[in-house]
Amino acid sequence: MRACELATGLVAAGENWVDAVGAAERALADPGCRASAPCVSKALGALVCAGELVVADAHSIALLDESPGDRAMAEHVLLVRAQVARRTGDLARCAALLEALRDNGSEDEIRPEVLFWSVELLAALGEPRAAGAVLRGYGGSGALLLAAEAVVAMASGRPEDALTGHLAFGQATGVANPAVLPWRSWASRAALACGDTGQARRLAAEEHAAACRWGEPRALGSSLAAVAACSSGGEALVAYERAIRLLELAHARAELAHVLCDYADHLTAQGKQAAEIYGRARATALDIGHDALVRRCGIVRGDGPALTPVETEVARLVRAGLANREVAARLAMATRTVELHLTRVYRKLGLSGRRELRTLRTHRGASDGFPA
Repeated sequence: MRACELATGLVAAGENWVDAVGAAERALADPGCRASAPCVSKALGALVCAGELVVADAHSIALLDESPGDRAMAEHVLLVRAQVARRTGDLARCAALLEALRDNGSEDEIRPEVLFWSVELLAALGEPRAAGAVLRGYGGSGALLLAAEAVVAMASGRPEDALTGHLAFGQATGVANPAVLPWRSWASRAALACGDTGQARRLAAEEHAAACRWGEPRALGSSLAAVAACSSGGEALVAYERAIRLLELAHARAELAHVLCDYADHLTAQGKQAAEIYGRARATALDIGHDALVRRCGIVRGDGPALTPVETEVARLVRAGLANREVAARLAMATRTVELHLTRVYRKLGLSGRRELRTLRTHRGASDGFPA
């Protein structure tokens, strides 16, 4: 078996990442592999999944220098560099690389991956409409399309569709290794949003067990965060703290910022002080240029424009999950009036819409902001 095939097989099985790295390195030392875009792609992909991001990026740069004018090689390598950037939290570079691949018409072999990671990044950045536009422009089929549709559904406030899509992807592909695609963690969060705590816990536990078999810190941290999200009390606190340490070890800044904010939310719900954790989350989000997460972590301060009592109540009910017509019935006002109040809330708080409002944390007092 060729070294690149061995590396790919070990990654797919989700076991023995040390041997996977060794096989990938042997493949990349072989001139025959270095001349083949598919072989290079498999070997570099194994390094990325094993968390060897610096090594993967160094090989990528060297391969681009060695193969001037080889478009296929360039596209495979640029996709790997985009994945490295995504996993290290360099979101601007990831977005630029993926956009270049889309604009230049990437090869059919990697086009589904370019589509998926483009959609995933836009959704993670709080831009579900842009993610949906990329998805609609694809016009293809396949398992990654199922995953992309599920990501957009979750970002658009449709957790039922997201859960169905992620489970369909898992069934269609049998992906075991969360370092390849953490579909169980995503499905767990969708199940939790649907109110199915039992399924959420089961999926998160399966994901964490798979991450333990693989052993890479980023996958372990992300899976523990999913476990924490559907846990309570001391169990959740321990899981969040372990997840944060692992994500720091992996230098997974984007995931770390999200988990810090989730942890702070959990502490707040338990009546504990969380200002320092929100501050760390916000600093990390600022560092990676994640504006939506910055706002969620508490960019709204007491010196900003205050909401009126009616705007505060409308916003509170929307954050509780009520639709506009339900808010209107609760407050005895027209639906159009609710919409006008919401528009003012979004403008005052610098939000793009309902999704950001529902995840926002605020440091205002109770008289001019939301209850914690």
